[in-house]
Amino acid sequence: MSTPSGEARIASGASCERMEEMQDQARKRGIYLVANRHSGAQCNNLIASIRRCGCNLPIRVIPYGGSPMVPDPRWNGVKLLSLADFPAEGRTLLAEFEGRLRQCGPGHLRRFLCWFGEFDEFLYSDNDVVALMNWEELFPYLADYEIVHADEEYTTRGKYNMVRPDRFEELMGAGTLQAAMTAGHFLCHRSPRHLADLLAGIAWMEAHPEVPTWHDQTLLHVTLVLAQWRVLNLCKPPHGWASSWAGDYKNVLDLICTIQVERRPISHLHYSGGIATGTEPIDELLLTGLPVKERNRKLLRALLWQASGLRAIERQIRRVKHKIKRLRDGSK
Repeated sequence: MSTPSGEARIASGASCERMEEMQDQARKRGIYLVANRHSGAQCNNLIASIRRCGCNLPIRVIPYGGSPMVPDPRWNGVKLLSLADFPAEGRTLLAEFEGRLRQCGPGHLRRFLCWFGEFDEFLYSDNDVVALMNWEELFPYLADYEIVHADEEYTTRGKYNMVRPDRFEELMGAGTLQAAMTAGHFLCHRSPRHLADLLAGIAWMEAHPEVPTWHDQTLLHVTLVLAQWRVLNLCKPPHGWASSWAGDYKNVLDLICTIQVERRPISHLHYSGGIATGTEPIDELLLTGLPVKERNRKLLRALLWQASGLRAIERQIRRVKHKIKRLRDGSK
């Protein structure tokens, strides 16, 4: 039996690469955000960072609820959607999620409409994020996975997702707390079975109401463990990407050293709903979408609030309100 020549093997390899390239091109890829007028400034800053990092993928903004956001006209390929742009099946499932996850804000649940949109592979991002690379470079990782993300949520061992993390691991198996992920930034190669998996995830939460915290991030954690989705966290070995949480960096030099000295890639920074204080490395990135005078004005105001002590008072009030809300929601 003859073996193929070196030239034939090279030609065959090149043919396979072309086929894979054609398959990649055939998949429709894009980015979903969820926003309204209240979060519009954050969303526009995120879009600015996405485009300035070289990503030209289409961006679709799902309405969070309330007054719709006003998009910055400078950015091409950005389209504001309405609920009517999604099929009836998607709206029906969203209503079911809202009815069964009543402790979670309805706007947060609208990220699940991504599974009913136009893209075969999508990247979903919260607004409180700044892109630090071309996100198009992340999509090839989906070739072997259903979910790809880059965060160190797993280091918390599910404490933000579970009231009883110990019980979760007892029920689901050793190591399942390590599957915790941040729902605020992930890529997905969607599958029709994912919808049934998500419903099964809610059913599991309802069967063990004392175990989970009732929000959308927990639903993702429960679902991917229960359904055994193929998940890649780029922050784990062997990839070892740097943390995407802005709070892990004390100053701008710390961030630069992580990228340049440690040579660890960072896909984005997630500042988790915070606002500029004028004293953190995220602040300059948070305001980069603004004209210079407006950016300086906001930074000056933030610094004055920080120096006067008003920022600390405001932060404490927010924490008390959040705690009251959690206690109220938990009693429902």
